[in-house]
Formats: sequence, C-alpha cells, structure tokens
Amino acid sequence: MLMQQALATEEAPGDFEWGSSTADFEARYDKLREIGSGVYGTVYQAKDRQTSEIVAIKHLRLDGTDLSDGVPAQILREVCLLKDFIHPNIAQLLSIHIHGLTDYNLIFEYIDIDLHNVLKKHRKAHEFMPMQHVNKYSQELLNGLHACHVRQIIHRDLKPQNILIGKDGLKICDFGLARIFSMPTKPYTHDVITLWYRAPEILLGVQRYGPAVDIWSAGCIVAEMATGSPMFPGDSEIGTIFKILRLLGTPTEESWPGFDQLEHWKTTFPKWPNTNLEPVLLQRPELGENGVELIRKLLDINPDWRLRLLKAKRHPFFAQQQTAAVPQEDNVEYIR
Repeated sequence: MLMQQALATEEAPGDFEWGSSTADFEARYDKLREIGSGVYGTVYQAKDRQTSEIVAIKHLRLDGTDLSDGVPAQILREVCLLKDFIHPNIAQLLSIHIHGLTDYNLIFEYIDIDLHNVLKKHRKAHEFMPMQHVNKYSQELLNGLHACHVRQIIHRDLKPQNILIGKDGLKICDFGLARIFSMPTKPYTHDVITLWYRAPEILLGVQRYGPAVDIWSAGCIVAEMATGSPMFPGDSEIGTIFKILRLLGTPTEESWPGFDQLEHWKTTFPKWPNTNLEPVLLQRPELGENGVELIRKLLDINPDWRLRLLKAKRHPFFAQQQTAAVPQEDNVEYIR
C-alpha cells in the first residue's frame, strides 16, 4: 500500500495495473532469462501468461535498505513519471507489483536490444551504422526527449545503454534518475549522468541546470551513432572536460558568458581552438554539413545556446531521410 498511497493524488490510466499478491505475480509471469543487473536491481525477460506477451520485469529488492524515509526516490520517480506516459519513443511501464515493503517488480514492454549493443555489433564488424539508421534513430531520440521535456521531465541519464532498439523503433528507458524540473531552474545534485555523456556545465560545477543537460547527452549519442565511437571517453571529470575542450574549443566570455566563474574552472586550463567538428565530418562524410551542424548545435558548450528540441526535430538533416522503410537492426544479445 505504501507506493499506492504515495501516488494517490494521480490517477493511472485504465490499462495500468497494480498488483500486491506474490502468488498472483508468480502465477501470471514466467521468467525466461536474466537480461541484465545493476545497482538498483535485476531485469528479466518474461512471458505474461494472461496475454502471451513477452515483457521485461525490473525486479528491485530493497533488503538492507533504510526505509525510514519511505520508498526510495529512484522507485517513486520512475513509477510517478512513467505510469501514465505513453509515447512511441518511451519504453512503456505496463504495471507494478509490490510485495511487502522491500520487493518491487516493474513490468515494462519488452524491447529486443539496446543501442549500446547495436553500436558494439557494428564496431566488432568494423563498420559504421548505416546513415539511414543514424538519421531515423536520431529523430526518434529527439522526439522522445522532447516529449519528456514537454512534461517537464529531465531524464539525467541518457546513454546508449538506456536507449532500446526494437521493431517499432527507438525507445528511451530507465528513468531512475529522472525528475520534474521547474523554471527558473533550481539547484540539483551533480551526481547524475554517466561521465562520457555529462554536460560541461555539470562537470564544471554549475549550481543550477535544466533540460539542456539532456540535449548535450543526445548530441553525444547522435555523434556516437554516426562515428561508432564515444565522443568524450574521459577516465575522470577533468579528463572528460579536456576532451570536450579539445574538440569544441576553450570557451570565451563571448561564447559562454560567466563560464570562468564556475566552481571547477581553472585559469590554467589549456586554450584550444574550436574544430567546428571537422574531425567528425572527416570520419563520417555521409553526415554532410546538415548532420554536422545538428551535432554542433546540440553540443554547444554554452547550455543557453544549445538547440531546443522543437527546432532540432525539424532540422534539415532529417529531410534527408529516405521514404523507403529503414531495415531493422539484426537481433544481438541484449545486455543491460
């Protein structure tokens, strides 16, 4: 009942289901295999015996967790944000089953593979992702992210492992670090976003941030799909910021007013010129000027100047997409 009471102010749509009986849960779902595990739980592929659908079960067991303050924030956030969020580019939460205070099962639609494994498959074959796929998946990523921001949700952990690729296209998943934002923005934790996809303002210690941090992550992902390699694979925060500056140039007062007042900025940082992403275009000429311009605007070092998603969705790069059906990615082992 604890979760239901926490969400009592919001009505779930009619097709969303709550469950609290262990016997009912075990009778309904046949776990087929484990497909991933992490700090917050284990993900299983399962079959819904009622509907014969294949689903993904995110099992969260909180034994040993201090529950004196109630249900952990990552569970509340994910359920609150997703229980009535239906969009073709967002992985849908179908139901939740709660057993006692420590056992939670979140039932999601099952998607074949994640983008991390798709990119790994192409790297292993020493080939680039087809430009048709780069174009299609980039547009779907921006569509899904725009739907989040319209609902005032910052994802705060966009990375290839949290993007699923299925027969219906791309879907964003794992909203455990997501939160509602308000304008003007408030101070939020810096302990968000996997390092390689973390925006420079967070790396440099900005006290307030907003949806622009997701736009930066999306730019990193679009570029990675095109080139096959992560853009800023630093081994530390300083290593990552230096990789960003080498490619995008050291900011100036004109390009990013007030940057030198950020907590972690050092006047001793090297001064690099802006490459205008020429190395990216050299690596993947098929992007063309439109593709590189899109990445350039998503990866503007100044968060206030980053391309807003409504404009990004309408960028000329997407006019290049052919009307013919885009071939589906071959299935590969799904690892979370």
